[in-house]
Amino acid sequence: GLGIARSYVFKGTKELSTKQIQEMLGLNRQVPVGGKMAQPGGHQPQMPPQQQQYYPPGYKFLQPVSKCDMTLTDLLSELQRDPWPVPQGKRALRSTGVALSIAIGLLEAVYPNVPARIMLFIGGPCTQGPGQIADEELKYPIRSHHDIEKDNVKYMKKAIKHYEALANRAAANSHIVDIYSADVNQTGLHEMKYLSNYTGGHMILADSFNTSLFKQSFQRVFLKDSRNEFRMAFNCVLDIKTSRELKVSGAIGSCVSLNVKNQFVSETETGIGGTSSWRICGLYPNTSLALFFDIVSQVN
Repeated sequence: GLGIARSYVFKGTKELSTKQIQEMLGLNRQVPVGGKMAQPGGHQPQMPPQQQQYYPPGYKFLQPVSKCDMTLTDLLSELQRDPWPVPQGKRALRSTGVALSIAIGLLEAVYPNVPARIMLFIGGPCTQGPGQIADEELKYPIRSHHDIEKDNVKYMKKAIKHYEALANRAAANSHIVDIYSADVNQTGLHEMKYLSNYTGGHMILADSFNTSLFKQSFQRVFLKDSRNEFRMAFNCVLDIKTSRELKVSGAIGSCVSLNVKNQFVSETETGIGGTSSWRICGLYPNTSLALFFDIVSQVN
């Protein structure tokens, strides 16, 4: 059969639930390998169910590089600038918040609890839909430190809520979100930082994707070790057990709480506390975590 490339287009202003994304992308349907051809006269050959092979869910969207190398290369080489003209005095329309929730929803449905990383490339702030950070009108500048102090922030709180919820969903399945931000202006990392912080993702900032600084930094993500494996590890769980005179009051670093409350947990919280167990979705040779302990026993 001819491989006809299909695109799925979503409305960038509409919040979508995981269930809706699954249904729209057909992730909950089993697709038989080879398909079933209807015979003339309405007779369909039946294959014993145990012999029928099915494609893995989401095979249309996620495949090993060895299988989709050509298609992927073609897709990337055919990428073009958005031809839609940006009117004077306006920012380009970006639906980053929706794009991310579709990526996270896709992985959530197809590979729950399987290590994965989402790479987000942004050339400006999200300007429409859930997760909006800046106004479409250029006359309204993006929030500044001053605005945050004065609580004069139109989009910030709602945007933080959106990205933090997405970060928690990704982290729950040990999926990493990287942010590659390349623009001379702000792109909204204050609102989006949870994505990298909770999941152990990279955050790379540059003035343009075309700079050698960006290219070199991006290539370092794919460095390999002496065994020819990527220098990245996924889905680590850190458990702390203390002796009687100590209790753990928290961790600071790229991790999320697993909410394990037991005799090792201190009443006082420092960083991410109230637990003796954390999940670290992304680990690298330079990953570091700080742990804080409380001295309980005051005898002698």
